[in-house]
Amino acid sequence: MSGFIGDLLEGIVDFVTDIWVLRRQRAANGRGANSWSEDAADTAVFNAWVIGLSILALAAGSIMVFVLKLPLWMSFGPLLAVGVYVGYRWIALTRA
Repeated sequence: MSGFIGDLLEGIVDFVTDIWVLRRQRAANGRGANSWSEDAADTAVFNAWVIGLSILALAAGSIMVFVLKLPLWMSFGPLLAVGVYVGYRWIALTRA
């Protein structure tokens, strides 16, 4: 039970830290400050996209290796694509 509570607290602290970093980056870029609720909603949507795309990249990589019998290095293609897209979306989020 303590592991679950620790993971839950870690997730909450991580989410609040993401919002704080987003607000700091927007302020450093000279952008107007949004309300905390708008930034929390933006961060929640961003995190949902990251988790969803990561699951899809893992599934695609697993299919490539175990079903299609492609070399292991080829399975990193979906992961690389998701990483580039997430980086692009983070930059777009901090400039909004």
